[in-house]
Amino acid sequence: MSENSRDVQVLPIATDTTVLRARSWTRQRFEIEYALSRGTTVNSYVIQADKVAIIDPPPETFTEVYKEAIKRCLELKSFDYVIIGHFSPNRMATLRALLEICPDLTFVTSVPGAAYLKAAFTNPNLKVLAMRGKEDLDLGRGHVLKFIPIPSPRWPEGLCTYDQQTQILYTDKLFSAHVCGDEIFDEDWDKFKEDQRYYYDSVMAPNASHIKPALEKISDYQVRMLACGHGPLVRYGLMELVKSYEEWSRALSHREIKVALLYASAYGNTATLAQAIALGLTKGGVAVELINCEFAEPEVIKDAVQKSEGFIIGSPTIGGHAPTPIHTALGTVLSVGDTNKLAGVFGSYGWSGEAFDLIEGKLKEAGFKFGFETIRARFKPSDRVLKDCEEAAIDFTQSLKRARKMRLPQPAASPVEQAVGRIVGSVCVLTARLGEVSTAMMGAWVSQATFNPPGLTVAIAKERAIESLLHSGNKFVLNILAENNYQEYMKHFRKNFAPGEERFNGFDTSTADNGCTVLGDAIAYLECSVNKRMECGDHWVIYATVDNGAVMQQNAVTAVHHRKSGSYY
Repeated sequence: MSENSRDVQVLPIATDTTVLRARSWTRQRFEIEYALSRGTTVNSYVIQADKVAIIDPPPETFTEVYKEAIKRCLELKSFDYVIIGHFSPNRMATLRALLEICPDLTFVTSVPGAAYLKAAFTNPNLKVLAMRGKEDLDLGRGHVLKFIPIPSPRWPEGLCTYDQQTQILYTDKLFSAHVCGDEIFDEDWDKFKEDQRYYYDSVMAPNASHIKPALEKISDYQVRMLACGHGPLVRYGLMELVKSYEEWSRALSHREIKVALLYASAYGNTATLAQAIALGLTKGGVAVELINCEFAEPEVIKDAVQKSEGFIIGSPTIGGHAPTPIHTALGTVLSVGDTNKLAGVFGSYGWSGEAFDLIEGKLKEAGFKFGFETIRARFKPSDRVLKDCEEAAIDFTQSLKRARKMRLPQPAASPVEQAVGRIVGSVCVLTARLGEVSTAMMGAWVSQATFNPPGLTVAIAKERAIESLLHSGNKFVLNILAENNYQEYMKHFRKNFAPGEERFNGFDTSTADNGCTVLGDAIAYLECSVNKRMECGDHWVIYATVDNGAVMQQNAVTAVHHRKSGSYY
């Protein structure tokens, strides 16, 4: 497939039920949730009973190929319903195309979704059924559909659909993964775990407090298949994935430090920035209370800020101003009056950025301290800007952790911690690149793991910015340092870098065949490919195979890092 290929895979999956998987083998558009670059599928479904329902049509990038699939592959001349799990402006072209094919169709969605649809179409004659969770829709032949509203800050209109005939739960965003392939189902379900976890961390984690009630709602139904919005349909690993969602969400809810992330978004750009910041906060080890100010009551915002040790506000600039929901939210934050809370500001703009200046100025006047420089993104944020957001958020969490550590007495290292600290490792600098993003970290938790193929393991703390560049298939270089000059590198790479700051200024470097950085002072380097990841407490353990390498200083001795405690590096 070429980079711009789009196709629709059409296959039956149950009685009277067909999946139409609109496939994109690569993603041109960079967003945090697509960062693994494994392509994606946008799954749509058709139930053909006495009446016909289409579930979750794809966005405009697939409109033409999807329309042909509907017309030719399914030989549909008419259909009755189009069910929408979440509303997105980029679906409008496909929805209009379906209306042209069948002008008498009825849209089925949640109450907020109905409001969005009516505003988008501006058609007083548009047929819309708003489902509150108690209504059924009988398509005949036993296909009685039940609807489960699952609102969240990002998708207040979220809606799942259950077919009691096939016991299929159509989950839209829940349980998805951005990965493209020929597999319809998750038969080899273990190989999709990394993609499903990454999707959860990128998309669902900021909404963790809303996932628990959603899971409780769907637990009332006998489900044999999860028909998700992206990736393979979940049949074989169903129980495992639902259990994982419960565990991941529970772990996030138990985190001691909380951050309120408030935002409003006019065209989706500020929401994308908020998603990148939420990912950094989650990786940094704090609980995120994501609040879309367009839908949240002032008391909800006030309560979230009061319970948090820090807050971050994101806003677009519209006509030289912040939107009204942000003005309201800012007033609510200022009314709390606790200037010990760490603050942050971000947002997107087209031609000016007065909203950021307003928010930043008001917070400074009130006496708040900031955890990072205000992030300003013009139009759609690039991959570099999104990575900067993630790094800024990680720095924000580290500031909160340091402040908490200073407030609380620290116990002396236990005998076990002292014993673990006697494990030593070679001192290395790990460098990675993905697209225009290049970064590095100091590491000593490295060990050879296999002879054939030659392989090694590296332990990476979850809050490391480089962690998101070390997924299966990604490349990196391990630079091994000499005992007579590693101190300079240790001092440099252990410092706090500003988001986007160049890591290699002042050092002699070259580029390896895999595109990553080789340090001129390294005594040896290894070009590696990530093979597997294993979650181990507060670290990821990366297993990588060695593709290439060389010794550059034959007589040098490898630097070894000695510690007195196993509770810190």
